[in-house]
Amino acid sequence: MNTHRLLAIAIVLIASIAQPAVVRCQNDAAKDSSAIEKVYQVGHDGVTPPKSIYAPNPEYDEAARKAKLSGYVVLSLIVTPEGNTREVKVTKSLSPGLDRKSIEAVSKWKFAPATKDAKPVAVAIHVQTTFKIY
Repeated sequence: MNTHRLLAIAIVLIASIAQPAVVRCQNDAAKDSSAIEKVYQVGHDGVTPPKSIYAPNPEYDEAARKAKLSGYVVLSLIVTPEGNTREVKVTKSLSPGLDRKSIEAVSKWKFAPATKDAKPVAVAIHVQTTFKIY
């Protein structure tokens, strides 16, 4: 099975246990009501999951490679109605260097957005990046 398919499966599985919907500001500088965007939870109220369309793997950092460190990092993030990622945060750490590499990679991921009533919406999901030394 290819890496993108595995990532897509992991996203759907992890998204099904994602944190409850929250309301967040699109721009921290803008605090007025026009800047508030609802963030949905996949599987609730007919919200369909986003689909990964571009998901480059993170690279090893040199210290982790030398230590032959393997495992995974779990990240929480929001997929915007445009299919971009934002608010990427580590929820299960592997090492500081691999956490940073995971955030860098996932910040570049692109999605076909989640939908509610056939309209794109923002959703909170969890994703996993895996590191293996062969």
